[in-house]
Amino acid sequence: METPPPTSESAPSAGILPAWSLRTRWIVSLLLLWHLSAVVVGPAAVAPTSGLMASLWDWYQPYLDALYLNHGYHFFAPEPGPSHLIRYELGFADGTEKSGLFPHKTQHQPRLLYHRHFMLSEHLSQFAEPGTPPEYLLAFSRSYASHLLVEHHAQQVKLILVRHLIPRPEQVLAGMTLTDKSLYFERPLGTFRADGTADLPKQITPANDSPTIPDQTAERLPERAPNRR
Repeated sequence: METPPPTSESAPSAGILPAWSLRTRWIVSLLLLWHLSAVVVGPAAVAPTSGLMASLWDWYQPYLDALYLNHGYHFFAPEPGPSHLIRYELGFADGTEKSGLFPHKTQHQPRLLYHRHFMLSEHLSQFAEPGTPPEYLLAFSRSYASHLLVEHHAQQVKLILVRHLIPRPEQVLAGMTLTDKSLYFERPLGTFRADGTADLPKQITPANDSPTIPDQTAERLPERAPNRR
């Protein structure tokens, strides 16, 4: 006797996945809740913040770091801080000189290349903040200088850290542009030579009695200086 074909009620529907069990739905829901809360805690834990967010950061940091979600949120909001550039002056064996800047919006293209150079200047700037051991700033300055000397076949290079502030709303309303000269502050990092010698400003000399790097722009910054990330 032939077996009758399965009816539509007993045959599985093509393309329809079986329903998740209650336990699976709970696990997925908890994972989603953890991820969404981590996305909130990431920017909320950046100083200045509350004690609660600072405590939550200790729990979420490994997860955020593992998924590369620990970005500099405060650079974009709620109050962006200053940006930084590296200006350099090259000296060659024949006596000629050449200057440059990075990042440079016309020389460093496509945009990704500009962003990579911007990350280099921002990385160096964090070691120029008060309270950072001067050896760190000196080590990274030497590293950047060595690369420029090799790349351009120069005999010496002078590095200058440039801090570019963002105008306050009232300054913009008064007609100030983003490129106004009063928004730029320079801090020399030293002159480095191909033979390994260097002329260093006092504030980044390791032998300096002061354990911190003085902020040379502190008294010149606007009263409401942007927060660093």
